[in-house]
Amino acid sequence: MLLADRRISLDARPAPARPAPLEVVMLGHCPPEGPARWDRVARDEPMLAEIAVLGFTGEVARLRAWQRGTSLPAPQPGLSDDTLRALQHLPLPIRSLGHFQTLFPQAFNAPTTQVSRLAGNTAWLPWAVQDFFDGNEPGFEDTRTLWVVRVPESAGIAGFLPHPRPDLATPASLGAFDRALAVTRAGLLLLPDLERLQVPAQLPDVPRLRLPNPEPVFLPLGSAPDDGHRERRLPNEMPTADVSPALAASLAPIARALARRRPDLMCLMSVPFAVQAAGELPAPATPWLALAQQAAGLGDALRQVQWLYPYLRGPGRPLVSASGMVAGLQARVAQRFGPWRSAAARALPAGALPWPPASAQQAAAWRAAGLSVLVQRNGRAMLDDEALPVPVLPGAALANMPSAQRERADWRSAEVQRFMGWLRRELQALGERLLFDVDAQDPRPEQALRHFFTQLHAAGALRGARPEQAFRIQAVAAGNSAESTLAFEIELAPAFPIDLIRISFMHDRADGTARVDASLIASLDGDTGHG
Repeated sequence: MLLADRRISLDARPAPARPAPLEVVMLGHCPPEGPARWDRVARDEPMLAEIAVLGFTGEVARLRAWQRGTSLPAPQPGLSDDTLRALQHLPLPIRSLGHFQTLFPQAFNAPTTQVSRLAGNTAWLPWAVQDFFDGNEPGFEDTRTLWVVRVPESAGIAGFLPHPRPDLATPASLGAFDRALAVTRAGLLLLPDLERLQVPAQLPDVPRLRLPNPEPVFLPLGSAPDDGHRERRLPNEMPTADVSPALAASLAPIARALARRRPDLMCLMSVPFAVQAAGELPAPATPWLALAQQAAGLGDALRQVQWLYPYLRGPGRPLVSASGMVAGLQARVAQRFGPWRSAAARALPAGALPWPPASAQQAAAWRAAGLSVLVQRNGRAMLDDEALPVPVLPGAALANMPSAQRERADWRSAEVQRFMGWLRRELQALGERLLFDVDAQDPRPEQALRHFFTQLHAAGALRGARPEQAFRIQAVAAGNSAESTLAFEIELAPAFPIDLIRISFMHDRADGTARVDASLIASLDGDTGHG
């Protein structure tokens, strides 16, 4: 049979769900306003099951009813059929670029309303999805999972921000950001099109070479002397943004929502450009560098925001955010080497280079300000280091240290923060699995914890010749609710320049909850640095 006979059709489907140590969720436009294959989602039962686990059972029920032609269930408050048919505000598990293009066939072609000289007129989410799945190594079984949440462009910047008082009891009423936080296994949050909206619309590109004006000559009527290139565009060809984005106003609610509701989740975000004079290369916006130095009062909340600079650009592709490519590398490193390993000094997939390029002096200055800088080495782009704008240790812990020890404990390592988030999620999942199976006298929870940390030591995440030297687990009193509550204090010696990680594991059968709290303890001796 020939494909030209149309008796065989290719229908890209995701592979069966497989666990991934670091899942990623992206919010963006794909395309801004256009068709979506809701019918493909409606007949994909494994995909519907994953969406229903997040709590969006109303959306799943309506999709199944549309596909089967049965009577529709009663609509939930805040659930719009038009929004659901467009697959907006619905977390979708994506495991390949082909699967994404099947659900959104015009993602790479549909123009956007917001147009700028540098960012172009196409959405950045499709490029971020392509960059995330790009660069797979031969013989490497890729189990990375990407969750995509489509945001309508008509919502503007507000469509990417959390609701100040979300009604978590009614999932259908939640916005895109609050729904993204429902993906409990996600460790990274990306907002590529929010970064695109932050690019100044009139920021000029590198000026083209100006040639001397030719001598005037007389030509016959109807001749076309123009070569198709104009130095300046007409004003109506480059519309300006409807609203001027406030940098601090968009970052502060995101950082605070993550610190309050998802302390295990990290956000990758590019630093916007500042408006420069004509003929100058773009530079990072000063307000964001000020935020990196805690000028906005966010404090420890900035530990969950990893800022990237500069952007990526290459032949045949516009200027785009580097967050998709960096997140794909971080997820691949976490799967192959462990979530405690850094993605720095590893070559990113070929095809794009940092733009504007940074000199060694600029990279050092930006890294000191808390940015994760992309540099070019041997013709490939890579992260110079994984830095954070604030120390991994809480500000209160640093304030109580002597000045000499405080300088050694001023770690700004994103891989340490990412590892802490992974520990939170794994122990939280373990506590929820044991919630209805054990009582306070059952030895199985402690055995499960010891098995988990023994495997972590065997994988090289903890230092020590034997597991007894790498971690210590001690049951502690749980107060008046000791009959129904399990509480453990866990101390780890990670393979980082950190002396100790202390974890409190609380399992309450009567209250129906499992809680995990983690903190770092600085080393009194020895050097500090990035792991």
